[in-house]
Amino acid sequence: MKRKPVYILCIFAAIAVLIYMTGESYYRGISEKAGLDKQEEKIYKYQYDMIVDSPDSQFWQAVYASAKKTAAQNDVLLEIMGPDRGTSYDKLDYMNMSIAAKADGIILQYNGESGLEEAINTAVDNGIPVATVMSDAVHSKRQSFVGVSDYQLGMAYGEIVSSYVDEDTKKILILQKRDIDDMNESQIYTQISNSVQKAAGNNDIQIRGRNLLSTGTFETEEAVTDIFQQKRNIPDILVCMDEETTECARQAVLDFNLAGKVKIIGYYTSEDILAAVEKGVISVTCDVDTTQLGQYSVEALTNYIKDGRTNSYYNVDINFLDRAAVEKMRREADTDEKASVE
Repeated sequence: MKRKPVYILCIFAAIAVLIYMTGESYYRGISEKAGLDKQEEKIYKYQYDMIVDSPDSQFWQAVYASAKKTAAQNDVLLEIMGPDRGTSYDKLDYMNMSIAAKADGIILQYNGESGLEEAINTAVDNGIPVATVMSDAVHSKRQSFVGVSDYQLGMAYGEIVSSYVDEDTKKILILQKRDIDDMNESQIYTQISNSVQKAAGNNDIQIRGRNLLSTGTFETEEAVTDIFQQKRNIPDILVCMDEETTECARQAVLDFNLAGKVKIIGYYTSEDILAAVEKGVISVTCDVDTTQLGQYSVEALTNYIKDGRTNSYYNVDINFLDRAAVEKMRREADTDEKASVE
């Protein structure tokens, strides 16, 4: 009879251990689902916010992966956010949130949206450095721009577009996402137009620019589909300046049975886009170095915060891939994979 309390204590101890193990297992499961690991649970010295149009796109996820790696090496916690995540917030809202939260730095994809330039200035006035990426807010107080200037991008695209102009080319359409009144006055349009006219000589080629700035994928799909529904205005060469528009154009030429008839000059190197280049659905695509884009964005803010050093322009490499280049890249990847296995 005297041993009964001992048994009771043992039972309670066993229950306590079971509860602890269950709780620990549950917490570990929740942490894994939330994408937490030991490195992310640490206390960081700085916090940067990356604010972009489409945070879940392959392009920005690739940029974020690179930026996050560089951030971790500099004691920075980096978060990506943007309007495509099922909320009614736009980039200006996220900027205001970051300013209110007193982030240590902001990486912003700037497209000229109303209010963003003022928000950049407000952030800087409050001691929060801002690095713009892909497109620059030249009249703002931002610390750095990371990407390719519109002039350089226009020159590069102009050279590529010109190489695809032939005697049958009558219409060229350039699709961009910029908040300006007349796309035909943009630097990118101007440089492409100059290159094409020089290459075409006396040939009369109609070159137009169209703004597809929108808050979601559905609007872009509708706009691109509408282009192909107007049979008389279907372009001979379609120039796409972002990943989303390229994906929509790829699908549209397949839906309207125009693959190979409309030459698509695309953007980025997602698996679908590369496969389309291999099949001839997309003629060539622009490969932006997302590793550099992410790395330089974090470095621009960190150098300013730690040392007060400012580099107003970080140039990112771009390259154009046609079918031969993609096939070569595939072969090299296969060779590297076999070598690593052996």
